[in-house]
Amino acid sequence: MWGNNKKYIIGVILVVILVVIISVLTEKNTISQPHTTYYTNNVSSAYGSKKNNSVVTKTKTHLSKVVLKKNYGLPFFSQPVVSGNYSFLDTANYFETYGVSNPKYKGATVKIDNKTGKIVWRTDFPNLVMNNPLVISQLGMVIVSTGNDAFFKTSKTTFNRGTGLSGVYALNINTGKIIWKFTITNGQRKPTPTYKNGVVYTIGGNRMLYALNVNTGKMLWSLDYGSISSQAAPLLVGNNLYFGGSYPYYLFDVNIQTHKIVWKHNFKKTGVNKGLDDVIPAYSNGYIYTDAAKLVNDKTNSGYEYLYKINAHTGSIVWSLKEGYGPLNLPHGAQMIGSVPTISGNMVYVGSTATQRIIAVNTNTGKVVWSTHSVGLNNKPFIVVGNYLYYDNGLGNIQVYNKNTGEYLATRTTGGKVAVGGIFYANGRFYADNLSGDFYIFK
Repeated sequence: MWGNNKKYIIGVILVVILVVIISVLTEKNTISQPHTTYYTNNVSSAYGSKKNNSVVTKTKTHLSKVVLKKNYGLPFFSQPVVSGNYSFLDTANYFETYGVSNPKYKGATVKIDNKTGKIVWRTDFPNLVMNNPLVISQLGMVIVSTGNDAFFKTSKTTFNRGTGLSGVYALNINTGKIIWKFTITNGQRKPTPTYKNGVVYTIGGNRMLYALNVNTGKMLWSLDYGSISSQAAPLLVGNNLYFGGSYPYYLFDVNIQTHKIVWKHNFKKTGVNKGLDDVIPAYSNGYIYTDAAKLVNDKTNSGYEYLYKINAHTGSIVWSLKEGYGPLNLPHGAQMIGSVPTISGNMVYVGSTATQRIIAVNTNTGKVVWSTHSVGLNNKPFIVVGNYLYYDNGLGNIQVYNKNTGEYLATRTTGGKVAVGGIFYANGRFYADNLSGDFYIFK
């Protein structure tokens, strides 16, 4: 009896060992593809809208008067970009289609007259438009990039991000007519391109950097940098293009004259696995500042958020700041996009979604000068005007703080959740939009 049981047990053990060996061998030849998922727990109830135009203030700010308020019924996804008397905004039906298999992603760019509030033109695209338009007024052009978030395998060992037809489009600034288009089907072009001396530079979900002739859209050169850039525009300083990538998580410096990678910093040792490809780096005095996150608990979407100062010439980390631990949720439930740093003088300001705080850090020491509680999607760039720090917390609330002390001064509530862009400041006025289709101009 025991002999038969012994044979059975040995047989089971051998089968288990065989399964483990096969699993290990298979894992070497495949790669785990990330999933596009929602996380609905840990999202604060403060993400609900408040009444439009309410003002809580302790001091006079630039938000005291509404110059224009209008609803267009469009889910504005970008920061308004202002040129002259006009604003340019991107819109996308992101929340109706995100995560649905084979969705019909749609997006558009609109030009609005800031005096009358009328839409001058609207241009539709065959995919999502999820970032800011690039307005090149001296050339009479508006550059728009398109693409969605869906991951897809390109082989057993690799994957890209962005299904369907993605691309970069040049529009006539006066009519909205398409002048040229550069389209691809192997990955999104979501990040806003950058421009210099007749060349448009675009990164995206197929791990490729393209340099395009601004007049024709013809590709001049390309570079396979090996990571996915999801949301954040590249930062061009002189001839150096800085940007973050994911899968694997690297920060890159590309020389646009030599078309080569100067350096790339691997964040694997730090444990970073979120946000780096969604943060536009900031630059000051030979240093790069960027924000990223380390997802620890996938079930609650919680983890740590970090701020980094990096030598722009070598790619080495000068200092890092652990901002704290908490949920990394966005208002619509998806995973975090990292916080965009803003530099003013010897301070770098960053909003922490994980800790629900705004943090002011000394750029030289990496020490926190002040921090204050701020409920919301704290991933937007700040706007500094005089001693005031203006901030869109993603809930439709524009908050005002003293930039030196962190003292809370005022809130302008516009209503409606705000997606990627945040607020825009030009000529003494603030421009704001939201996912409910509202567009505001304040002074």
